[in-house]
Amino acid sequence: MKKSEQVGKIKYIDVNRAQLGWEVLDLEQLIAADHPARIIWEVAGKMNLDGFEEKRKSQEGQVGRPCWPPQVLVSVWVYSYTLRVASARAIERMMGHEPGLRWLMANQVVNYHTLADFRVAHKEALENLFTQLLALLEEAGVVDLSTILHDGTKMKAVAGRASFHRRKTLKKRLRTARKVVRQLDQQAEQEQEGMDQRRQAAQRRAAQEAVQRAEAALAQLKRLADEKAESERAEVRVSLSEPEAQKMKQPNGGWDPSYNVQVSTEGQSRMIVGVGVTTDANDTNQLMPSLDRVQQNCGEDPERVIVDKGYATRQNVEQTAERDIEFIAPWKEDASRQAGACARHGIAAEFAPAAFREQGGGKQLLCPAGKTLIVIQHRVHHGLREAVFQARAADCRRCCWRRQCCGKRSGPRRVARVVESKAMRAYLARMKRRAVQALYRKRCEIAEFPHLWTKGVQQFRRFSVRGVVKAGMEALWMALAYNVTQWIRIRPLVVTVA
Repeated sequence: MKKSEQVGKIKYIDVNRAQLGWEVLDLEQLIAADHPARIIWEVAGKMNLDGFEEKRKSQEGQVGRPCWPPQVLVSVWVYSYTLRVASARAIERMMGHEPGLRWLMANQVVNYHTLADFRVAHKEALENLFTQLLALLEEAGVVDLSTILHDGTKMKAVAGRASFHRRKTLKKRLRTARKVVRQLDQQAEQEQEGMDQRRQAAQRRAAQEAVQRAEAALAQLKRLADEKAESERAEVRVSLSEPEAQKMKQPNGGWDPSYNVQVSTEGQSRMIVGVGVTTDANDTNQLMPSLDRVQQNCGEDPERVIVDKGYATRQNVEQTAERDIEFIAPWKEDASRQAGACARHGIAAEFAPAAFREQGGGKQLLCPAGKTLIVIQHRVHHGLREAVFQARAADCRRCCWRRQCCGKRSGPRRVARVVESKAMRAYLARMKRRAVQALYRKRCEIAEFPHLWTKGVQQFRRFSVRGVVKAGMEALWMALAYNVTQWIRIRPLVVTVA
C-alpha cells in the first residue's frame, strides 16, 4: 500500500512522565554477585573500624539522631574513588541512581557534609585501615614485601596560580579581613533584633577564616623568605587560599601549585604499600621517610628498594646500608656532575676529573695526556673525605693541552676524588652487575603504574581538599581504592589457586 493510500494517523506509544506509579525494588538483585561494591563492602567488613567511632556523640538510649556506620561511609568513599568521583556533593547526587551506591546505602542518601567531614576527620584510623588492608593482602599471598619500588609524582593543589601574592598584598588582604570582622561585630551589637542570626554567623565565620588564611600565608612566607638569599626575599610569593601549596614543575613543563606524592609499590601484584605527601619538590630527601612508612605499614624493612636516579645520593646509600636494605638506582655519571664546575674554571669537557683514570690501587691518577698525578693531601669538602691529586709542574708546563686541562689555574693540574666508603663501593659494584641492571629495568612498569592509574585512568590530577595534611589523607583514600581495584582484578585467580 502506498503512503498516500494509508488511512488515519500512525499509532505511537505514549510517553507520559507525569504519570505516577509504584516501583518494586529488590536491592540484592540491583547489582551482580561479583560487583565491586559488594567486594568493597566485604573487605570493609573484615576491618577493625573502631578508630572511626572515637568522635561519635550519638549513643543508644540518649537523645539525638543516629549516625551512619563507619563501614558504610568507608565503603562509599572507596567505591566512589574507583568510579573517578572525589566530590562529596557529586556522590550525594549519584546515590539516587548509581546502582553500586544505592546498594551500599540501602537506597538511602547521606548528606554531602557528612561525607566531606568523614573523609578528613580520622587520620590515624585511616592509616590503620590502610595497614589492615595490607595485612589482609599479605595473608592472601598476593604481595611480596621483599622488593619495594618507589617513585614520586607531582599532583596539583586546589589553589590556583592567581592565589600567590607577595608580602605587601598579603598584609593588605589581612587588614581588609580584620576590618570586615570588626564591622560585623559592630553590626551584631547594634542590630540584635530583626536580623537573620544564621546568616550573620555565617558571614562572621567566613570573615574569620579569611583572617586565618591571611595570617597563615604571612607565616609561611616568612619561613620561605628565611631560606632565601636577601636579594630573593622580595620575590617570594605564597598562596592566600592554600599557604602550604608550592609551585612545582609539571610533566607538561609548566609550573602549578602542587604537592609531591611519594608512592611505594611492591613488585608481585603492584600493590601500594606506602604513600605520603610533602611540600618538598625535590625527591632526594624523601626516600628514608618513605621507607619508614613502609616499615610502619608492613612491620619490617624490605630487602631491597629500587628507585630512579633522582634518589641516588651518597646519604641514601649510607642510610639504606645501615638498615641492611639493598639500594638499587643508577648513579649519575661523574662527568655530568662536574660539567658546571669545569665550565666555570675554563676546563674542557674531555679533561674533566672523570677523564683521569685510577692507577696503583687508587694511589695515582693518569691524565688523558698520559702523565701521572700523585696524592698530595686529604681533606673534608662538603662533608665528604677527598684525596687531592696533583701533577708535576714540569709535566704541565711542557704539555700542549695545558690550556684546555688547567683552565684558569696557573699552577699544575689538581684533581680531587671522593674517598668512597665501604657501602658506596659495594653499591657502585652492585650497579655494574647485569642481573641488577635487569632488575632495575622493571622499575618503570611497576613503580609508575599507580601514577598511571591515578592520574591517567582515574583522571585524579588535582587534590579535592586543601592543605598538606588533608591532601595526605586523600592520597590514602586513592591508595585504598587502587589496592582494592587490584585485589578485584586478581581475586578470581587467587580463589582458583586456593
